[in-house]
Amino acid sequence: MRTHALTWTLELCVTISLLIRGSDGLACNTAVESLDLSCLLRWDCPHASPNISYSVQTKTQGDPWQDVPWCVWISTQTCDVSPVFSNFELYNMIRLGVHFSPSSTTWMKPLKFDYSDFTFSSPSVSVSWKHERLAVKVQFPCSANRRCSEEGCCPVTKLIDPWTTVTVYNQHNSSDQQSLTVWTQELVSSVEFSGLFWGHNYCAVANFSFPTFSMAASPKSAPRCVKTISDAGMLLPMMSLGICLISLFLFLLLTLFLQKRRRSTPEPESQPKNHASSHDLLSLGLAPTDPCDIHLEFDQSSINSPSSLHLGQNLSLTIEDVRDTVHGDPGADVADWDSGGRESTLTIPPASHPSEETWDK
Repeated sequence: MRTHALTWTLELCVTISLLIRGSDGLACNTAVESLDLSCLLRWDCPHASPNISYSVQTKTQGDPWQDVPWCVWISTQTCDVSPVFSNFELYNMIRLGVHFSPSSTTWMKPLKFDYSDFTFSSPSVSVSWKHERLAVKVQFPCSANRRCSEEGCCPVTKLIDPWTTVTVYNQHNSSDQQSLTVWTQELVSSVEFSGLFWGHNYCAVANFSFPTFSMAASPKSAPRCVKTISDAGMLLPMMSLGICLISLFLFLLLTLFLQKRRRSTPEPESQPKNHASSHDLLSLGLAPTDPCDIHLEFDQSSINSPSSLHLGQNLSLTIEDVRDTVHGDPGADVADWDSGGRESTLTIPPASHPSEETWDK
């Protein structure tokens, strides 16, 4: 009886050893790595043959073992099973199979994949000051090797509803701080803080953790800071800016108006001098006369003078000059004068008689 029991114990140990090490004594070291809900299985089989193949299977609580389609009969020693798991509230299992031949496969000890394996990247925060409140928006990291849409990555909040803790503190007074923890059920978490002192710099940091296991938490985000300003303090710069813009607009409008007015006003042109009016000429005794109305009277005593010929020559030239003066140059403007129907007489005084000595000469 004792021998039978010992034999049964040895067989059980051998069976367990084969399950763990393989039928040929092969031992493989397996490990699961997880970052932002990704799942990567790594293994190392130091004594395995170079031409040996591997397969990976997964199991979710309540379901049978299933092959990972892209990790069947592979020669590499890693397998990303991230797309397989989507429900992290249930138990998830992974196991590695070693193929010594097409008909011989040895499965290593299964590994569980749960919150104890989770590690997370830190989130990012943005802050804004509005209506005397500090608003903080928290954005979560994307899960590696997952795509929830064609546009971008898949944030971890698409897969879990984490607890998000936001802390706001005075940059120059560490005792002045507030903290708020919310259950995030949206892709982005937003919180607001009030009762902060004006004129101080406040910074915000945030981190998140797995809903049912607070130890699986992310590091804190990088701080983002903002200076608190009262609404009245913000109103004065805005009014000053508005006044400056209005003044600039009015200045430009006035400049355009003056330029337009200057263009619409014609420049004075130099006007030719007007000819003297007939009234002015009459007042000066210089009434214009038609050359046809001019009669010449000669002193009879001077006609027989030897100088009469010379005088006649001069007289003819004088009459032509008078006619040219009255009628003007044919190319120039002609002034139409009216003598009033009266005849004008031009009297030429007698020329002085030269002495006989001069005449003889």
